[in-house]
Amino acid sequence: MSIGNRWRLYTRLDQTLVLALLALALNLLLVRHFADASSALAALLVKTSYQWCLAIVFLFLLQSAGIERGWLYWIGLLQALAGTAILLGIALAVPGRSSLLSRLWQVFNVAMCLILAAGISYRGSRNARPHQWLVLLATLLALGVAANDVTNPNGLRSGTTFGHYLFPELVLLVWLVVTGRLFGERAAMQADHAQGLGRLQAEQALHSELLSRRAVESERKRIASDLHDGVGSQLVNLIATLDPRSQRQQAMAIALEQCLLDLKIMVDSIEGEHDTIVDALARLRYRIQPSLDRLGIQMTWNVQDSDQLGALAPDQVLQLLRISQEALSNVMRHSQASVVEVTCRYVVSNHSLLLEICDNGQGVHATAAGKHTAGKGIRSMRERAAATGASLDFSHPQNDRNGTRLLLLLPLSAQPRSPEVQGTILSFPRGPGKAA
Repeated sequence: MSIGNRWRLYTRLDQTLVLALLALALNLLLVRHFADASSALAALLVKTSYQWCLAIVFLFLLQSAGIERGWLYWIGLLQALAGTAILLGIALAVPGRSSLLSRLWQVFNVAMCLILAAGISYRGSRNARPHQWLVLLATLLALGVAANDVTNPNGLRSGTTFGHYLFPELVLLVWLVVTGRLFGERAAMQADHAQGLGRLQAEQALHSELLSRRAVESERKRIASDLHDGVGSQLVNLIATLDPRSQRQQAMAIALEQCLLDLKIMVDSIEGEHDTIVDALARLRYRIQPSLDRLGIQMTWNVQDSDQLGALAPDQVLQLLRISQEALSNVMRHSQASVVEVTCRYVVSNHSLLLEICDNGQGVHATAAGKHTAGKGIRSMRERAAATGASLDFSHPQNDRNGTRLLLLLPLSAQPRSPEVQGTILSFPRGPGKAA
């Protein structure tokens, strides 16, 4: 990794600390090198280096106090530039005027340090950052050291002022405390930062998932609307053009009506993806009842409304709805039944959902209901039942040679709230000619 890239990995406070230590080290080297020199150039170099040391130290204190920008930064830059200009004037001035410029340099630096110290103390106290007391104390100490140094120009040349030795320790102490390295707080700060970052990433992932779900739901609703308004309307128009007196066209009308019914139930399942099994079966009853009435099939509806049945997953609800739809479709097309009964309830003894559909029609032949020789419809129902973890059986209704009994048992994962609460059985016997 290059030096530039490594430098950018540090924080601004770390970068300013490095600059301050380098500036203070350079000032000490110049003091030692020109300790015995009495030339104006030597004095200019030593005092100019100290002038910029003051600027960098106060810049470090500004950042330690949490002051990221503002007029105090311009005050610090003005002090460094104007102080350097005055020192240059001292070096070039005649002996009579150099003392006056030296006094001006001292007064100017003390005044500017007072302004900076007051600004840092005021702005820093309002930020209420951790260990702010140390930054304020260091600022006052830096003010006193700087005032002592600039009023003792001979000490700057000889290396006897406080600033040469106190400033490096001061900035290091402030940096260690502010960054949490001195009292072992850095690990806690990093842990808090990692925890906060983890929470932020989790919130972003949740937000992205929510947006994705909303987009999928919006697309599903759009598809459902297009199917209902487009394909559904076309099927209705085709049915309306068929002649009911023609046996062939009447059979086609029945097939198209079944297609339309399937389409409407599919649209209902898309729009009601979060329905409970009770809601889904109610939608199915609403859609299929007119066809049953037209065929003269009486339907009895026994559906339990309970909390246990409301715990099914949406995919399980959809599969049970498809099984019920296929079973009732078989009743209308093949059974020649006059009565069909739909039961859905919670069974306490084995904590299961029971779905039962019985009719008094021709009945299911043993070979047709077999697992290996069943037709496509029954095979599809068995596959859907297996996908939900349910068992599915076909038989004749009890005490009746004719008819078909579909019995589905689905174990529920959640424990029932109370064995005494069974839910309410909703029973709706339907007769021919009564639309849902």
